[in-house]
Amino acid sequence: MRILVISNLYPPAVRGGYEVECAGVVDHLRERGDEVTVLTSKLGRTGENDDGVLRRLPFLPQSPLGALRAPLASISAARTARKVIDSFRPELVFAWNCAQIPHAAVYAALESGIPTAFRVCEHWFGRLLTGDQFARHLFPGDRGLRRAWATMIRSVNRSPVLRIDPGRDPFPIAIGWNSRFIRDAAPAPRILEPVFERVVFSTSLNGARFAAIAREPADKPLLCYVGRLSFEKGPDVAVRALALLRNRHGIEAELVLAGPASTSERRSLARQAKMLGVQEHCRMVGRLELDDLAALLARSHVLVVPSLWAEPFPLVSIEGALARVPIVASKTGGIPEQLGDGDRALLFPPGDADACAEAIAAVLSHPGEAAARAVRAFERASSLSWDNYLRETDAFIRDSLAALAR
Repeated sequence: MRILVISNLYPPAVRGGYEVECAGVVDHLRERGDEVTVLTSKLGRTGENDDGVLRRLPFLPQSPLGALRAPLASISAARTARKVIDSFRPELVFAWNCAQIPHAAVYAALESGIPTAFRVCEHWFGRLLTGDQFARHLFPGDRGLRRAWATMIRSVNRSPVLRIDPGRDPFPIAIGWNSRFIRDAAPAPRILEPVFERVVFSTSLNGARFAAIAREPADKPLLCYVGRLSFEKGPDVAVRALALLRNRHGIEAELVLAGPASTSERRSLARQAKMLGVQEHCRMVGRLELDDLAALLARSHVLVVPSLWAEPFPLVSIEGALARVPIVASKTGGIPEQLGDGDRALLFPPGDADACAEAIAAVLSHPGEAAARAVRAFERASSLSWDNYLRETDAFIRDSLAALAR
């Protein structure tokens, strides 16, 4: 089967877990004999083509500059998508994350009449077209200067390569949700008509490596945070909880923040740690390779997942559970769906550093109860194996094509 995968990012361009998941699925499809071409953004491009990956789509910042670039970028993206479809002649279009690439490329694929399935791991899906910096002006409601800009956008949209019609009859599509939470939080927009839907939980490509970790907790309480050090991930909550753990619970602990960060993010967290008097106990180590991350989890007493935004189904929770590290996490998004509420992890309200510190103190003060929760989390995560995920993905593709054919 010929499959065209559309995604805004693709390794080595990685910002989250879905890009790695997508690449793992592409490798699997090729191994089973499918011919797969990936159409993605220019980020991470080392050449025009590499291993069937076409890095040709514009990637637009969510900024005034991105809005100014959107008209020409949309024409370019639509033209590129149509050319790739005409030359490759796919039997299925499999769209993953299309945030910050022109949605004109997705519209071109839908309009081609080729069976189209979406793998939805993020909130962008519910804002298809309405969240796009070009297509959103094709809907009524713009006022003032935005109305003048919308008039220009509609003029550009008359180009034969575009002609996006947000009021047309909906396109039939299939949807593979990565959690029940995201299914409810980002339902299909009006321009799409789901004819087949299934929840296929995301999981870690490296699950077996984390499950094989031998626990060797450090002598002193060690907390770890794994992920981007961006605001929505809540690393500052972990830093504040570290200070509260000492000041209110009398527990001296170390915190390791493992993940990529901008210079401003690192400086902000360093200032916060210094202001709270925990700079000597808080280390930022950057993004860790797999073996180094496994070693950190092996030594950690608690994995802190303090997300402020509604995480659909974070992979770090699965990896921590497989490593049998007791988890303290925000009660937001799909995290309760993964970890229960007190059954497999201790959850706290997003942004509440006091509650986070209290939960960490409970883990450190009652190791037997924490270990029992970790065992239950391990059992849950083990059921979400990569092999099971691939089998479910194969079934999703097969059943999607059958439903779309009807």
